[in-house]
Amino acid sequence: MNSLILTFSMGDGTITLNGGIIEALGHPKQVQIRLDEENCQLMLRACDLEEDQAVVVQEEMPQVGGRRLLKRISGLAGWREPGDRYVYGVYLPDYGAAIFNLRDARLLSGLNEMPASRPTTGTEE
Repeated sequence: MNSLILTFSMGDGTITLNGGIIEALGHPKQVQIRLDEENCQLMLRACDLEEDQAVVVQEEMPQVGGRRLLKRISGLAGWREPGDRYVYGVYLPDYGAAIFNLRDARLLSGLNEMPASRPTTGTEE
């Protein structure tokens, strides 16, 4: 499975889901975004449009969100420096959800900085 990477574009007010997320969630047309404030995590789960808190995923560029959501996320995560960020996540198949620890988000300082996959430490199997 490809790495799951969310990109937070503060200026645009969008959250971009990379191909790994789209693939893991089964190419959804809608997702639920849940924030776990206690653990500073964001959860994405594919859902139907009729479900509570369903957000439509744009087909041409898989994005969701809005400025109010990003403001809430940045406040929760304690992001003080301005700028776009990215964070890796993990897929939990038992829940059909992708989880992202917002405290692990890193600033994007330039174009094409975001790695295509999670860096390895040499200890993975």
